[in-house]
Amino acid sequence: MSRPLLTRTLAGALLSLTAVACTAPQVGSPCPIPTNADAKTRTEAVQKCFGLIAGNSNDFRLKKDVDILFVIDNSPSMSPKQKALAENIPKFIEKIDSFGVNYHVGIVTTDVGTTVSDGATWGAGSEPSCDSFTGDDGRLQDMTCDKRNTVSPEAANACATLCPDNRFKPTDGSKYISKVDGKTNVPADLKLDPMTGKMVDYGPTNAFKCMALVGDAGCGVEGQLEAVKRAITNSANTGFIRDNSVLAVIFITDEDDCSVKASRRSELNPGYRNCNAAQPDSYDCYKVDYRCMARSLTCNEPMTTAGGKTGCKERADSFLEPVKTYYDELLKVRKADKLIVSGIWTLPNIDVAKGGTVGIVGGPLTSDLRRDPACVNSTNSAVVGQPQFRMSQLANMFGTDTEGLPNAPQMNVCDTAKYPAALDAIAKAVEKKLVPCLPITLKTVNGQPICLVGDVDSTTPDANPEKYFPLCTSGCCDAWASTSTPSLSDKGIQAACAGETTEACYGAIKSKDASVCKAGTPEGGVNGGVVTGVWRKNNANPPAGKVVNFRCVGF
Repeated sequence: MSRPLLTRTLAGALLSLTAVACTAPQVGSPCPIPTNADAKTRTEAVQKCFGLIAGNSNDFRLKKDVDILFVIDNSPSMSPKQKALAENIPKFIEKIDSFGVNYHVGIVTTDVGTTVSDGATWGAGSEPSCDSFTGDDGRLQDMTCDKRNTVSPEAANACATLCPDNRFKPTDGSKYISKVDGKTNVPADLKLDPMTGKMVDYGPTNAFKCMALVGDAGCGVEGQLEAVKRAITNSANTGFIRDNSVLAVIFITDEDDCSVKASRRSELNPGYRNCNAAQPDSYDCYKVDYRCMARSLTCNEPMTTAGGKTGCKERADSFLEPVKTYYDELLKVRKADKLIVSGIWTLPNIDVAKGGTVGIVGGPLTSDLRRDPACVNSTNSAVVGQPQFRMSQLANMFGTDTEGLPNAPQMNVCDTAKYPAALDAIAKAVEKKLVPCLPITLKTVNGQPICLVGDVDSTTPDANPEKYFPLCTSGCCDAWASTSTPSLSDKGIQAACAGETTEACYGAIKSKDASVCKAGTPEGGVNGGVVTGVWRKNNANPPAGKVVNFRCVGF
């Protein structure tokens, strides 16, 4: 947020419109606020500095909002994948937390119902779990796993192992986990981290474990993409997605999306009602677990026979909603620069360009056909993934970044040993969207930015800080300018700023990477902005309940 603060003008003769730089703390600084001065001296120094920044000054809060939506498959095959996700989530939450963001973490399932109307059932041949019109309807799930009664012994064991206590859930009426200005909405669990020697609150990770183990009793007809659409439009989830936040949507599923058009839901009926041997491609000739693929794709080989399928593409008369419908829906909520989509799902996908193969096995009748797993865990043959096309289709729509890397990372659901790396890649994708920019060109004095920077209470963000940060040293500032992902987790920044002796210092400098704070983006403004950073001694955590305020002169 930015807004003019003061109306007095600044004498143009004092300004040097040179590139922003950093030198040693307080050397040449236009705002040398003595750190340990008495109240009178500090007041005089602030007044003098305000005389410099009186015209065209703007306020900026560095705290960023990140809303993370996990779309978790709750079909009968998902217990080991959910367990692997829950086991590895602490490092992910810790990583997100290190970015100094205000986060929301919500969970929805892939169960969006299958029946044609409320109260209707499919009758003989159906799964009771699928006899629902709305399913979970994209509603955020806050139920702890021990309260889910219809789960397998495997799912129950995972819950008993990983969920320490069912009290770990939101206590403020929200359906999502939050940490805002250092305050969480779940019970605290403070423990000493032996690696860092710091006290860590494991309450949020405990809550995620208890809530993300959504069980394996959901409908086996998954509507991953429809679940996202409903999650972002369902009024029951009001408050989860905030204005101007970065939105991350993370899928974990072992099957392809089967988001059926509302007008064609009748084609999901699991009974083989009128199958005509002369028309084996009719929807009611296929078992439901193969029907979604057979009736949504066309391949070089007929879908009505067993064997490998190559060159698959979206079927013209598919009974599923086009993937682009959901892509467009996401972009209605967030522009691409504030949106992350990522997935842990079956790989390799049915790659159209490369003629990827999907195996179909079964007897001589269409109704005997079923999909052959496309991936199998190397140490646990029960961990498999079914062929998918639509999930990767969505990811590929987001293209690649300036380094040629996919904007929507994809990881293999069968490779549970690599879930830590998968989650780390997702965290890095989030980090790329959190560049702390000032969307102005800073005015300077002797190359120094005209800024007042310090911690303010989040409840009174317009108040002046009790203490003002000096500029960081040139080496520390230059490190912020030299990386494409300026954040406190950057190793180069950590090394360059480790020698800072003040409790906290700031940098405000033009990035050397043109993609950072680039012109034309909300962060970069019209002409491109400057990257900012606050380094706290020993890379300490910011004080709870505080936000950093940058008050700077720019044009």
